[in-house]
Amino acid sequence: MAIKRILITEAAPGMLVAEDILNSAAQLIVPKNSVLTDKAIARMRFHSIPSFRIIDDVEPVVKPAAPGAERSYFDKLRESEEFTQYSNSFNLTIYKMKDAFQKMIDTKTVADTAALTNATFALRNSCRTGIQVFDLLHCFREYNDMTFAHSLNVSLICAVLGEWLGYSKEEIDVLVQCGLFHDIGKMMVPKELLEKSTPLTPAEKKIIEGHVIQGYHLVRDMNINPRIKNSIMMHHERCDGSGYPLKITSEKIDDYAKIVAIADTYEAMTSPRTYRKAKCPFDVMKLFETEGLTIFDPKFLMVFMDNITQSYMGTKVRLNNGKIGTIVFISKLSYSRPMIEISPNEYIDLTKEKNLSIEAMI
Repeated sequence: MAIKRILITEAAPGMLVAEDILNSAAQLIVPKNSVLTDKAIARMRFHSIPSFRIIDDVEPVVKPAAPGAERSYFDKLRESEEFTQYSNSFNLTIYKMKDAFQKMIDTKTVADTAALTNATFALRNSCRTGIQVFDLLHCFREYNDMTFAHSLNVSLICAVLGEWLGYSKEEIDVLVQCGLFHDIGKMMVPKELLEKSTPLTPAEKKIIEGHVIQGYHLVRDMNINPRIKNSIMMHHERCDGSGYPLKITSEKIDDYAKIVAIADTYEAMTSPRTYRKAKCPFDVMKLFETEGLTIFDPKFLMVFMDNITQSYMGTKVRLNNGKIGTIVFISKLSYSRPMIEISPNEYIDLTKEKNLSIEAMI
C-alpha cells in the first residue's frame, strides 16, 4: 500500500485518506480510510490543514452524477448505508423511550436510565464525529411522534455539546439523560394541543407550558440525578429571567438545564412542525447571535456556535436571490452570514451583502 503526502490544494473528491486528520485542538476533522468529499475538503481548508496523507495506489472513488439537477449533500447522505443504519437504530431507540416513559407514568417508578443512555450513545457512536451527528440530524426530520424524536435529538445534541465542552464520560451520561427526559411532561398534555396547526389560545398555551411542572412532579420523588429533575423544570428558563415557569435568572438555573435549553431551541427551530416550516439553521444562528447571548449562557452558546458551524462548511445553500453556491468560509464575528462560492471565480460575502441571506440548505 503506497502512502503519499499531498497539499490541500491537490485534494480532490474520491481520494482515500490514509490518516486521521486533526485540527489544532486535536479534534477529528476527517477520519482515516474515509473517501474525500467536497464537504470534507472544505472543512480541512476551514481548519487550515496544509497537507495530509492519502493512499496513492487506489483509484479515486468518483460516482457518476445523476442526470438532471445535481443532488445535494443531504440527498446523497439519505441514500447511504450509514443513514439507513442510523434510521433503524433511531426508530428502535424511540420504541424503547416510549415504553420506558409510559411505564414511568403508569407505575410512578423510574425507567431504566442506563438502557436508554446506552441506546443513545450507540446512536452517537455510530457517527464518526460530532459534526456527523448534525449532518444526520439535518436530513432526518420526518417522524410521526414529534415529542420522542425531538427528545432523542436533543439528547444527541447534548452529548456532542458535552464533548465540545470537555465534559467527562460520567458528566455526559447525565447530560444525555437530561436531554432524554426534559420533555417527559408533554406525555401528559393532550396530543391535539401539541399538534395544533392554528394559533394557540392563551389557555391552551398555559396548558402546554405546564408540561415542565407536570414532568417535574412525575420525577420529583424518583431516585434519579437531581440535574435531570432540574432540566425538566428549568429548560424553558432564560438567563435574563424571561423564561418560565419560575422566571429565574442565570445564577439560579442549573448548568445542565442551560445546555438542554440551547439544544432544545436549536432542534425545535430547525425541525418542521404542524404549524410552521422548519427554519433554516442560519436563521437560528442569526437569532442566537442577536438575542441568544442575553437569554442563553454565553459560555455554552459560544462553544455551540463555534463548533456547529463546522457542519455547515462545504454545504450547498440557496440564497434569497435564487443563486446556489457552497459555503467556503464562516467568520466567528458573523456565524449567520458566511462567504458563498457561486462559481470558481464568483464569491458572495454575506457580511457585506446585507440585502442577501441564506434561504435554505440544499
